Amino acid sequence: MNLKFIAAHSWLTGAGSLKSTWMYMISSMGFPLSLLFIVGVLSDGALLPYALVGGLVSVVATNGITTMADLGMFKFEYMYKDLIVTSKASPIDYMLGVMLADLFWSLPAIAIYFILDIAFGILTPYAFVMSILVSVLVLLSTASLGFVLTSLVKHQRFVWAITGMLSLAMMVFPPTFYPYKYLPHSVLLILSISPTTPAAVLMQGFFGLAPTLWYMLYILIGETILLFLIAKYLTVWRER
Repeated sequence: MNLKFIAAHSWLTGAGSLKSTWMYMISSMGFPLSLLFIVGVLSDGALLPYALVGGLVSVVATNGITTMADLGMFKFEYMYKDLIVTSKASPIDYMLGVMLADLFWSLPAIAIYFILDIAFGILTPYAFVMSILVSVLVLLSTASLGFVLTSLVKHQRFVWAITGMLSLAMMVFPPTFYPYKYLPHSVLLILSISPTTPAAVLMQGFFGLAPTLWYMLYILIGETILLFLIAKYLTVWRER
């Protein structure tokens, strides 16, 4: 793993461009915060703590999905990937560089959710530490999935379509903005195919909103490892 390349790439395409493209940072907050508002209004505030906890998962998952969109732009529009392929950087170096670059855009939204958690009195040191752990796993799993899918598509328009479907599958259906106890156990297990489901279930437990289902942690870790290995060994890196 080339840490120097990852750091340089993430700075070049992420933090280094924040000053000139700061409006994208604001727009990236729109979807998770709009869902938070809708849930708060429709439930008369009863489900707001769940939406605050799940919103953090949603922001991190959005970051992973956005990685797919950027990878598509670099591949189809800018031909930037062709340059990286000729270098000594590995596919994983490239993926992690883009993933961390996009993470810079998500930091304000992540900070807002933590501030709201403090304001509502549900954030504890334990919940903070465990939420960071879960967020890292979600970030790696979603970015790995996006990296593999981007390598398989042949046009940028397919990337936009896939990101839209992934957003729906990973942030609306799973119990990110509502209690997981609303779902039958069989349905919960089916939805666990998305990394956001075990992440949201774990977060509700860590924040004291529901019992902690520890087997969901094993599911999330397993999915993250599997998707990362697929991204490392099965990604179409050099086009024929």
